[in-house]
Amino acid sequence: MKQILVISLTIFFSANIIAQSVKPDSIQTDSAKNAFKAISVKAKPGSGEVKFHQDKRIEKLVTENATTTSVVVHGYRVQVFSSNAQRTAREEAFNMEQVLLEAFPDMKVYVSYSSPFWKVRIGDFHTQPEARKFSEELLTKFPALRKETYTVRDRISVSDK
Repeated sequence: MKQILVISLTIFFSANIIAQSVKPDSIQTDSAKNAFKAISVKAKPGSGEVKFHQDKRIEKLVTENATTTSVVVHGYRVQVFSSNAQRTAREEAFNMEQVLLEAFPDMKVYVSYSSPFWKVRIGDFHTQPEARKFSEELLTKFPALRKETYTVRDRISVSDK
């Protein structure tokens, strides 16, 4: 019985050491090749072909987020919606998010729920004047939001680019 235990432990530890000896160079880390390009590569005849029909922004987000890291720091955002209407606030918040994403595709929009309020905020600004400047731009496109729009201090995401 002891011999079986010794043999199985030896095999286990040997396999573990061999698995750890794989060199990192053998793992593909080329950031230029992403999943979309790897899947789209034509395979052998008769094995099929994959075609992507999607918005280019999706591929951009995936490739950028795979290679960047972000840090959370104190900054400012522009709040454009806040409601505690139990039946409609959630739906209104997500509708507002879609409207803002269409109007400002390069900006990040944040929908949050802090009981009992649903809030929609946009942007990651380092300074309050930057946030106010964007707020003015936003209000020229959406003047109906003037009563609800103001600059708030928040924790923002900053990428290492």
